[in-house]
Amino acid sequence: MTPTLLNAGRAFAMVSFSDGRLAPAEAHRFAKFAHNEPALNHSGHAEIAEAWEQATREVHAAQSFGPALLAIRTEIASAADKALVMRVAQAALVADGRLELQENQAVSSLAEALGLDPENY
Repeated sequence: MTPTLLNAGRAFAMVSFSDGRLAPAEAHRFAKFAHNEPALNHSGHAEIAEAWEQATREVHAAQSFGPALLAIRTEIASAADKALVMRVAQAALVADGRLELQENQAVSSLAEALGLDPENY
């Protein structure tokens, strides 16, 4: 699994779990996003599922977004990878069919952690 795929999973899981729950639809949406995203679609089904499982375990175990944000900020440096992570986060916003304030706040926190202007997201 590539660091980019894992961090995409972390970003998606962080935003998805910010409302306190992970819906099965969110796992499906992450897999679909990864398969359709040119920067990630070289990964197979098993690798994408593994990235999702690891990311959700990390986010759930920490019960906060600090470790996920730190990992993403440390491992995602290029402008292209930052843009990818923000696309992932935005896709996670509506993955469960609901738009929650906490999810918007998670996207803003992610943008800030990456040194981006949250107002753009």
